[in-house]
Amino acid sequence: MVCSAWPYASNVPHLGNLIGSLLSGDVFLRYYRLKGYEALHVSGSDTHGTHIEYEAFKRRISPRELATTVHQQILEILKAFEIDMFYTTTEHPTHYRFIQEIYLKMEANGYIFPRDEERAYCASCQKFLADRFIQGTCPRCGSPNAYGNQCDDCGALLEPEELLQPKCRICGKDEIIFKRTRNWYLDLPKLEPELRAFLTSRAFGENVQRFTEGLLAQGLRPRAVTRDLEWGIPAPFAGAAGKVFYVWAENALGYVSATIQSFADRADPEGWKEFWLTDEAKHIYTQGKDNIPFHTIFFPAQLLASREGYHLPDQISATEFLNWIGGAQFSKTRGVGIYCDEALKLLDPILWRFYLLYARPEKKDVDFSWEELEKAVNGVFIGNISNLVNRVIALANRLYDGRVEATVEGRVLEEIERTKREVEREIEGGALAGALRRITELALFGNRYFQEERPWEGERPGVLASGLQLVKALGILLEPFVPSFSKAVYRMLNLERPTFADIARVTPEFRVERAVPLLQKIKVEEIERRYAALKGDGSSR
Repeated sequence: MVCSAWPYASNVPHLGNLIGSLLSGDVFLRYYRLKGYEALHVSGSDTHGTHIEYEAFKRRISPRELATTVHQQILEILKAFEIDMFYTTTEHPTHYRFIQEIYLKMEANGYIFPRDEERAYCASCQKFLADRFIQGTCPRCGSPNAYGNQCDDCGALLEPEELLQPKCRICGKDEIIFKRTRNWYLDLPKLEPELRAFLTSRAFGENVQRFTEGLLAQGLRPRAVTRDLEWGIPAPFAGAAGKVFYVWAENALGYVSATIQSFADRADPEGWKEFWLTDEAKHIYTQGKDNIPFHTIFFPAQLLASREGYHLPDQISATEFLNWIGGAQFSKTRGVGIYCDEALKLLDPILWRFYLLYARPEKKDVDFSWEELEKAVNGVFIGNISNLVNRVIALANRLYDGRVEATVEGRVLEEIERTKREVEREIEGGALAGALRRITELALFGNRYFQEERPWEGERPGVLASGLQLVKALGILLEPFVPSFSKAVYRMLNLERPTFADIARVTPEFRVERAVPLLQKIKVEEIERRYAALKGDGSSR
């Protein structure tokens, strides 16, 4: 079960969103399918919350109109980037029904309770201000850009009432008062012993573990699950008329509702239970580091509170941030960075896939770089990998008419088997960039081997067979990362649906098709010019 964080339907994802969740999830899905597992990848458009309301307010359209439009754009982006998944929306009736049912179970089990409180209220707009409708200074780090649910700069989870110098983002005024209302809370302190036991039982990555331990050290507090908003899923609790679920309180649960929906669509309404109500399943979650607490604390707490026996997360592969040049944050309104719809106008998506996965920010934040894009695409993907594929297949055709039958050299097989083991270890440990870089090292080995052995000088069928074995291994290893490239390699090698086990399995005879150009080198200066024209202000750096 691969679950990727749900993109907000307030705008199309940028490249950082893409690598942090959806693209990384696709690699895990394809890898495990290649190994023969039944695997499902789910996500969807997060259509509720003040992100959507605020953006719709600015555009003078309804939240539903905005969410529907962006959802369709994301579907097109997923197709273009070859991301294989069941992608839905939090507006789907299955999601509504599931959210209301699971919260009633949590309430019946004693984990949901009401609390009367005073909440931030704009006297000018006459509106309660939840998360993104209110902005102020973070009480933890002092950033002036904190919102009512989270400070994006330090990652602190906040309530609107904690902000210093708060202002309403709708009218821009500071006429904030505190008005009495009632909301419903998830009793996290009551669940804390079970959460700690769960976290102790998992070997999450260093950044995930560190972030989560920091939250636990502060002590868990009850967290509101309802808000006084107009747009969202109505809360089903007695006396909760006019309340909707806070966006954080329902979007992660969409992993379950999406799975239910996917099996219902294929007329197997009970099939989803094999993924969620069993210890036999393995669950992998992909998201940026800002989503860590929602996947290590809040989502497991919701599942535990239901007492339905849901499988809890096994692996959380959270990236650091991919930022824009100079460390700037992506912003479509300010024209900063590249968003997925723009990326498709600049470069073949298979090249974007390679660059983003090669540069995946796994240990620290990474800044986008035109220079690194050129190195990854021209130097590594084309100059190293694609070059080896073409030269080996072209030579097999020229010298042996596309038919090579010979013994593969032992040192080549050893290198292939070593690479296979290391790629398995890297991917199953959550390090996709590490795995891809290990694959590129196998291609470097292959190019050196071919150059040293010089099979074009005399009869050297064993070298060609070894080269073709390397090409086959590279094609299979790369399938989770650049699937259309691998499929082109399969066609030239006459391979039909190879598996991960075939990587090190010796092919006794190769019958190859004519070599065809797989990729063309990019001219990064031209791409920069097109980017500047796309932005309309020349700000490519």
